[in-house]
Amino acid sequence: MIQAWNRVLAALGAKIGAQEVERWIRPLRPTAITATAVRLQAPNKFLIDCVSDNYLLALRESVATVLGPRQVLFEVNDNLQGELFPLRSLGRPPGEGGRPAIGTLVPKYTFANFVVGANNQFAHATARAVARQPGEQYNPLFIYGGAGLGKTHLVNAIGHQILERNPAAQVAFLSADTFVSELIAAIRRDRTDRFKERFRLVDVLILDDVQFLAGRERTQEEFFHTFNALHERRRQIVLTSDTFPKDIAGLAERLRNRFEWGLIADIQPPDVETRTAILGKKAECEGIALPPEVAAFIAAHVDSNVRELEGSLLRLGAYASLRKAPLTIELAKEVLHNILKDQHPVSADAIQTAVCSQFSVRLVDLRSKRRTRNIAVPRQIAMYLCRKLLQSSYPAIGAMFGGRDHSTVIHAVTVIERRMKEDSGFQATVERVERAIAER
Repeated sequence: MIQAWNRVLAALGAKIGAQEVERWIRPLRPTAITATAVRLQAPNKFLIDCVSDNYLLALRESVATVLGPRQVLFEVNDNLQGELFPLRSLGRPPGEGGRPAIGTLVPKYTFANFVVGANNQFAHATARAVARQPGEQYNPLFIYGGAGLGKTHLVNAIGHQILERNPAAQVAFLSADTFVSELIAAIRRDRTDRFKERFRLVDVLILDDVQFLAGRERTQEEFFHTFNALHERRRQIVLTSDTFPKDIAGLAERLRNRFEWGLIADIQPPDVETRTAILGKKAECEGIALPPEVAAFIAAHVDSNVRELEGSLLRLGAYASLRKAPLTIELAKEVLHNILKDQHPVSADAIQTAVCSQFSVRLVDLRSKRRTRNIAVPRQIAMYLCRKLLQSSYPAIGAMFGGRDHSTVIHAVTVIERRMKEDSGFQATVERVERAIAER
């Protein structure tokens, strides 16, 4: 199947150019080639939309030339770790004892390509430390955060740096889903002993999306013993999840306990400055001439996660390339109209007014030095929302509330974030205020 797909890519390259194939078609992964169809998986919908809009006819013609007339079908596969590029083999030889590495690392997911911001600074620092001294400290390293925020990028970077320092190291990188699938296959073929040996002899185990172990008792049992075997040998374990260990429903308590043995670091959504920097780095890597004002515009209007942000840039770059047009804000509005955040101008005054309305306090009191609880909590919520919705700096927010010190604002934001995680009723209250601001 891979050989057939490579022939299709070669034929397509003659039509649209090798560079376009590498940028837009190579990330697609063939999963089946039948007598009637070629099925392709993509890491996100943006890539499917881009290929469908710009290259589908040429792709169908190339498939027909190589394989005969067939449908070309697409689907999104979230298990591709959220990357915009397919997993590719490192192509390195087996290490000592002939034991092959397990899985593959994404070539472009390195520390050099990772944009550090306030949202991921701690996770980045701990990942660097682990890469320098695997198994010595922070073992396991548990990184959690929402989808598309860079967890997979960061743990891949750990694997790359470890291999740079020690090419013979056995680095295993795979998703929890793959671990489950391999265990099921081993049980079916009565090869569980080989499965156990394979995973327990690695030097570094990187398991992505461990929340998918939830509810799978046999898999959790096997991973528990694998974890213990590696930890006892001081082999590095790196885990990622979309949530904190104690919040993973259906996870065995003893496994949850081990996840908390080492260091836990979270990654938050990037602020507007970091999003702008991410766009600049991605544009540089992809050879896209991205003007600063266009980067600022996209960063301000696409704020869900890094994956969507980068996908927006790639889609815009493809349109600009096909039309041979410069990247402008007007083009961005046209191309990305269906994903751009509907921005109504939000001000600190609007946020403060909405909070006062919700909690029945006076605006003058919210901005005053009063510290009574009926004023302090609404004030902290207003500061939190100013940080989230305006992406204002901490000193700037302090100035909006009677000239308070930036440390006071940091404390307020931290308190509200923690309380929202712990108290669903309180979270609903804050979200209700946020909706009122959006609907004003």
